[in-house]
Amino acid sequence: MKAFWQFTKKGLVILAILLTVLLTLNWDKVSRLHAVITLFDKDLIVSNFSNMEQAFWTKKISKSSQPHKFEYETKALPTDFSFQNEQIVVDEFLTRRATTALLVLKNDNITFEQYYLGTEADDKRISWSMAKSFVSVLFGMQVDRGVIDIEQPVSFYLPEMKGSGYEQVKVKHVLQMSSGVKWDENYLDFNSDINKMGRLLALGGSLDEMTTQLESQSVAGEAFHYVSMDTHVIAMILRRVSDHSLVGLVQKELWSKIGMEGDAAWITDSKDNAFALGGLNATTRDYARFGRLLLNNGRWQEEQLVSEKWLDEATTAGAEYLKSSHEKLGYGYQIWLPPLAQPGEFFCVGVYGQFIYVNQQQGLVIVKNSADKTFMDGYSKQETIAFFRAVADSLKQQSLAHHSLNR
Repeated sequence: MKAFWQFTKKGLVILAILLTVLLTLNWDKVSRLHAVITLFDKDLIVSNFSNMEQAFWTKKISKSSQPHKFEYETKALPTDFSFQNEQIVVDEFLTRRATTALLVLKNDNITFEQYYLGTEADDKRISWSMAKSFVSVLFGMQVDRGVIDIEQPVSFYLPEMKGSGYEQVKVKHVLQMSSGVKWDENYLDFNSDINKMGRLLALGGSLDEMTTQLESQSVAGEAFHYVSMDTHVIAMILRRVSDHSLVGLVQKELWSKIGMEGDAAWITDSKDNAFALGGLNATTRDYARFGRLLLNNGRWQEEQLVSEKWLDEATTAGAEYLKSSHEKLGYGYQIWLPPLAQPGEFFCVGVYGQFIYVNQQQGLVIVKNSADKTFMDGYSKQETIAFFRAVADSLKQQSLAHHSLNR
């Protein structure tokens, strides 16, 4: 018996040594996997969303040498707003939705800016799917230059897609989230495709390779089905036709041209390819600068960076099944349309409550960052849009009252 225990103890020591060596050699992978698994934990989510560089591979995007400075003209938020026949108190809404930042830009003046839950103005906040709209603008620049035809099939630009679900899908339908590719976007299901993709990022896989393995589920161009990997395919085409990385394009075509005040970071896979569908990390003010570009139809100061034609198409439902209605959101090219969208009203959105809302008629951009674990309750987008519209109405009324007093 004594000899047995000595043998067992020796075996356990050897096993412990082997595990230690294994963990040491793969510590980066273990650390990233742990970060992915605990990313949305209640006590960590707010900090995680402002510190993604500590958990993933990232590439730096350098701030502009000439940052665009906003002027300030402070205005009050409305105290409440109407949603689903109820009056919602604004402070309660902002708290319930775990808001971390709120910035309101009206006619080029910041009328409201506040940071919550211990976060600060210079935090680089994860965009999640708001990044898709950045990709859309960069894509439009290449379409403007005549190097991409969105009526071509994906395999025309990416021969490696032959045999995949994307082979014969028109680029246009990929832009419209109508690829027909089989994909499960359920963030609450550990085994969903979107969560498998997160673990792939952590363990060092290739997102490019993952796209080639996806299969078709339905006919393309007939129904809206949100497939985040569609955006990665769009980014692959961008990289192929421009001979630049996505991060390189963001630096060259956006960050250096629209006066971004802070460095940003974009999450990548182990092959240095950007996590195009949701990996941008930037300050709230820099998200507002991007919103300002959209507000002005792709024009920044004296330069038309992306054509007004592209942005018009990108913010218009190009098929009946993409149109918004009383309760239904609409979709353009990687940009969303609110229920019963007014002309020039659209938004970029990311999970857990990231928003860039644009209302061209009102000269308004609103950026909201959050760590909202209830975002999948079925009405979070609609409630937030109702709040944004209340802000727009309140600012309009304050402006009218001001003009009336100064007559």
